[in-house]
Amino acid sequence: EDDEEEIDVVTDSERRRNHNILERQRRNDLRSSFLTLRDHVPELVKNEKAAKVVILKKATEYVHSLQAEEQKLLLEKEKLQAR
Repeated sequence: EDDEEEIDVVTDSERRRNHNILERQRRNDLRSSFLTLRDHVPELVKNEKAAKVVILKKATEYVHSLQAEEQKLLLEKEKLQAR
C-alpha cells in the first residue's frame, strides 16, 4: 500500500508540475500576443509600459478608425468610377 501511495504522490506531483509548465507557456503566449498587438497600434508603438486594458482599448479604437477610413475610400472610389 505504501508503494501505491508514493506512486500517487509522484503522479500528483508530476501532474502539478506539468500543469505549471503549461500555465507558464499559456501566460508567455498571451504576453507575446499583447506585445505584438501593441506593436501594431501606431499610438502605442513607443509605449513599452502600456497596460493590457490600454492595449485592448487603443487597438479597438485603431480598428474602428481603419474601418471608417475604408468606408471613406470606398465611397470615394465609387464616386470616381461613376464619372
